[in-house]
This record gives sequence, C-alpha cells and structure tokens, in this order.
Amino acid sequence: MAAIKNIALGIAYGLWDSIRGMTLVLHIDNEVARQNAEIETMRQLRRMDREHYRESQRSPSPVPSSAAAMIRDEYAKRAEASSDERTLEKIMKKKPAEKPQPQAEKKIAKKLFKCCLLNGGFTWLSIVLFESVLLPTLKFCLTIFYGTQSDTLPFVWSWLHPILSLLFGMMWVLPIFMLSKIVSSLWFADIANAAYRVRKGRPQLIPSISKLVADFLFSMVVQMLFLVQSMLVNLVPVKYVGSTLCFVHLCLLYSLYSFEYKWFNMGWELHRRLTYIEKNWPYFFGFGIPLTVLTNMSSSVIVSSCIFSIFFPLFILSGNEAKPIVDTTDFSLRLFSPVVFISNMCFGGNPWSKTNRLLAQQRKQLEQQHRQRLLQAEEALLKQKKQQYMLQQQREHDLHTRRDHSRSQTPQNPGQPGQRQYRYAQPPAFDASRVRDSSASSTHSSNATTPTRFRPPPYFGGATMRSNEPLVPTPVPGAPRAPIVVRNETGPDDWNL
Repeated sequence: MAAIKNIALGIAYGLWDSIRGMTLVLHIDNEVARQNAEIETMRQLRRMDREHYRESQRSPSPVPSSAAAMIRDEYAKRAEASSDERTLEKIMKKKPAEKPQPQAEKKIAKKLFKCCLLNGGFTWLSIVLFESVLLPTLKFCLTIFYGTQSDTLPFVWSWLHPILSLLFGMMWVLPIFMLSKIVSSLWFADIANAAYRVRKGRPQLIPSISKLVADFLFSMVVQMLFLVQSMLVNLVPVKYVGSTLCFVHLCLLYSLYSFEYKWFNMGWELHRRLTYIEKNWPYFFGFGIPLTVLTNMSSSVIVSSCIFSIFFPLFILSGNEAKPIVDTTDFSLRLFSPVVFISNMCFGGNPWSKTNRLLAQQRKQLEQQHRQRLLQAEEALLKQKKQQYMLQQQREHDLHTRRDHSRSQTPQNPGQPGQRQYRYAQPPAFDASRVRDSSASSTHSSNATTPTRFRPPPYFGGATMRSNEPLVPTPVPGAPRAPIVVRNETGPDDWNL
C-alpha cells in the first residue's frame, strides 16, 4: 500500500510541476533583464575604477590653478543656491532631459509568440483551411456542376480528393512543416538556455566536442526508435493494453524532451538521462501527461506536431523550473533498454562478436587497473597521513618530556611545612621587625618597656645585659680584630638615626 501511495504521489507531483512551471514565462524576462543590468553595472564600475586609476597615475594631485578653479566653482554654486534673485538667463536655460529608464525587453515572450504564430497560426491554420474550407467548397462546386443525382460525381471526387491532398501535403505542408521544425528547434534552444541561466547560471556542456556530437546523434536515434516502439506497442490486440502502453511511452518521451535541454546544459550524457527517467518513472510519467493529452486530440500527424510545437516551449520552462521527486519506487521501468540495445548494435556492431568481446574484456581490464591505481593512491595517501600524525605525536611527546626534565632540574627550596614553594630562587623576604621604629624610640625613654615586636639595637642592651659593652659579631678564629671604640652616649638625642 505504501508503494502504491508513493507512486501516486510521484505522478501527482509531476503533473502539478508541469502545469505550475508554465508561470515562469510571466516573469522570466524581468529576471533576465535584472541579471543583465547587474552585469552591466559591474562592468561600468570596473571601467570607472580603471579610469580613476589611470588618472591618479597621471596627476597624483591637482595643480594650484585647477584647485583654485575648483574652489571658485564650488563657491559660485553655493552662492547661486542661497541667492534670492533670478536672472533671465537662468530661467531660459533648459535643464538636460533625463534619459528614460530602459524597459525590459520581452525576448522569451516574443520567441514563444513566434513559435505559436509559426506552428499554430501558419502551418496548422493552413491545414485547417485546406481540409475545412477549400475541399468542401470544391466539392460543392462539383455538385452544382454535375448535379446531386449524377453518377459521375463520386468517381471524380474519389480520385480528385487524394490527388489534391497529396499535392497540398508535398508542395505546401511538408516544406513549411520542416522549416518550422528547424526554426522552432533553434528558438527552443534559446528559450532553454535563457531559462537555465536565470536559475542555474552558466551552462556546463560536455567538455569534448566529439562526445558532444556523438551524444547528440545517439540521442536522436534513440528517440526515433523509442517513438517507433510506442507505435508498435499500440498494435497489441488486447483491449486498452496497447493504448495504455503507448500513452506511457509518449509521456516518458515528452518528459525526456522537456528535461533534455536542462540536463544537456548540466553536462549529463544520454545514458545518465535515460537511467534517471527509468528510476524515477512515476514523476516523469505524470509530468508528460498534459502534453500527451494535447497531442492526442487530433489523429493527423501534422496537426499533432503543430500542437506539440505550440505548447512545447512552455514545458521546457516547466522542466527547467521543476525539481523531480526521486526514490518513489524501488523498481525501474526499463522501457528505453530495447532501443538503447538496438542503437548500440547500429553504432558499435554485434555485441556478441569476437572483436567486441575482446574490446569489452580490455575495457574491463583497463577499468580494473584504473580502480587499483586509485586504491593504491588512496592507501599511499592514508599511509602518509598516518606517518605525519605519528611524527606529530612523537614531537609533542618529546616536547612534554623536555619540559618535565627542565622542571625537575630546577633547584627547589623545601622550606618549612605550610610555606609556599617557588620554581626559581626568590629574593630575601622583607622583615619589618628588624627595622627600628624611630618614632617609638624617640618618644619613649630608655627605661621604658620595649614592645614585644620591637627588637632593641645591637649597641644597647636591655635589662638582660650584664655590662654596658656593645654587642659585636664573633670574629672568625685567626682573623685580625679591629679596635673597639667605646662611645659615651647620654640619651636618645645623640643617636645617629
């Protein structure tokens, strides 16, 4: 049930996209004009930049006379703008006429109108006039001449009608039809290229000229054979089966016609285009339904071709605008495989011949060698990347090892527990208790009690001293001793602070 639902949705989306894309003709010319205006603006800006650069290279700075003239002109303009008076010269002086804005040229719409006029208003109208006006008028004249009860009239009309139809078809319809098909094909290509540039940008054609020509010829042969195949399946004697198969064939063929210009500009080759249609056949079947219904309204091949040429440009725009729905079904409808097989036989000979089998084997060997070279190149690239990664990891490891080694060689001061550790040797800490507080010693007497944080000077002892001799460092044994000078100090005023 889910598969049937997906197929039905694919058909519905294809039918909707084929009709909705026709609205692109209403605004495609405006978009083309906008893009052309943007390109022209960029060209003008680049041209102005080049001219400005050349002028700056010629005269980097204006001469004093030209600078003074520019200043005088600027002051004159300001005075004229702020003036409350007018003169006849200023009134009579005509302002330059503004250039009208260029309107967007309807190139695509004109080509569509020409296609309709050439195929519908000229070829189809001439056929309708011949069959509906000229032949009945001639028969009426013969009826008046021979009479209604004459036995000669049916005989004359039996050989006159096919002769006139054959002459009209060979001398008028066939040349006009061929000319219209050639001219229409050129207009179709212009319309498709313009629509593709609006949506996708610059076309990306097949790079090789030989491949381009071969793809074009092979595509024509496949399409002609597929049209013949659709006529053959229409001859199936089972009721409604043959007509249904022919209808499906024509829907897929018209979808290929509509999308072929877009895919050709994208650089897709024929086998890719056909495979894409066969895999996503529900969408393309729905996309080709409207054009198939329109062309089957008449039994005449010429009239059907005229109807096709009238409406086909609109379906080109729809195909360029549409985004196909993919993966709607798991099986492919391989209707193009028989004609592709026959075309390969026509261009490449018998596929079961010894020469073609050898060529196929050589082609497979070359493909296998190419795949092996690609795999070897990928393996070599992966191996190189792995070696670079391992080398980088080794360098990072060596760098971390050197850092750890340098840290371990740095001398550390263990200190006391709870004391902060430093990586490098630090300067001696400042001890405020060793500094003599001059203000405290000057305000207190020598007999005052010393604060707990105050350390007395080395030359004056406190209550714990047994004598008045100053404290001196213990000299090194064997070193000469300097004479000791005893100073009689009376009080704090004589201290050398």
